[in-house]
Parts: sequence; structure tokens; C-alpha cells
Amino acid sequence: MSKFDTARIARFVLRVEFIPYVIFTVIGTAILYVLGSIGINALHNGSLIPPPTKLERYDCTAPFGSFSILYLHGTDRVKIKSINGALDGTVQQNHFDWQGFANDRSMLGFAPPADILFDDSKTLRISGPDFKDIACANTAEAGSQRRAIAQ
Repeated sequence: MSKFDTARIARFVLRVEFIPYVIFTVIGTAILYVLGSIGINALHNGSLIPPPTKLERYDCTAPFGSFSILYLHGTDRVKIKSINGALDGTVQQNHFDWQGFANDRSMLGFAPPADILFDDSKTLRISGPDFKDIACANTAEAGSQRRAIAQ
């Protein structure tokens, strides 16, 4: 290219009218990228909302019988199952809320636990009105944690 052509291109690029084209192109590309990634994730998950994670099962043995707690650290959902029945609840700051059934012994055959003393991927230690410091073991393998997707 000659000197004349280079100077002409430089004047065109540095013109005030050229700057909005660059800015709008960059913003448009970013918007298309975000919308495309949302669309791809929606197709992968089957909806715009990601599927819930599966709760981990902890098996507990107590003097009044065996029971299971379905709980995942960091979530607020919890479920307890015994031979007599099941009960759904929530967890707030290591304290169980059983929605009015906290001292009801007829649902499970015992009063459900009240507090989490310790939890990690293998052990859940709980206490309640009918027992103090029961250790529950997670029998599932660490690598088997998957999303709960109906197949």
C-alpha cells in the first residue's frame, strides 16, 4: 500500500463515526455469547433451571432402632426415614426444622433429631431429644454423587 492509502485508512479509523461501530460490535458479540451459553445449558439440563442435586444418605443406628437421614451439606433440605414413616424438613445453621413435628414421636417412632453436631462426606453426627451424639455413616461411594435427573 502506498503512503496515501495508509493515511486514508488511519483517518477513517480515528473518525468519531467509526468508534460506535466497534463498541456496538463488541457489545453485540458479548450478548450473543451469553445468550448462546444460556441456551446450550438449557438444552443440556432440559430446562432453564438446573436440576437439583441428590441428597446423600446417612445410615444411623440408635437404641430405639435404625433410621436414615437424607442430607447434603450446604443445602437446606433434609429427610429422615425410619421403619414407621418419613419426615421432611429444613436445615438452618445446623439446626433441623421439622415444620411442627419436632417433638412428635408418632411419625417416626422417636422424636426427630434437633441439631447437627458434625458433618463431612463420610459422617453425620446428630443429637435430639431422645438421643445424644449419634454417629451416622454415609455408605455411598464418593464418586457416585450425580445430579438427580429422571432417566
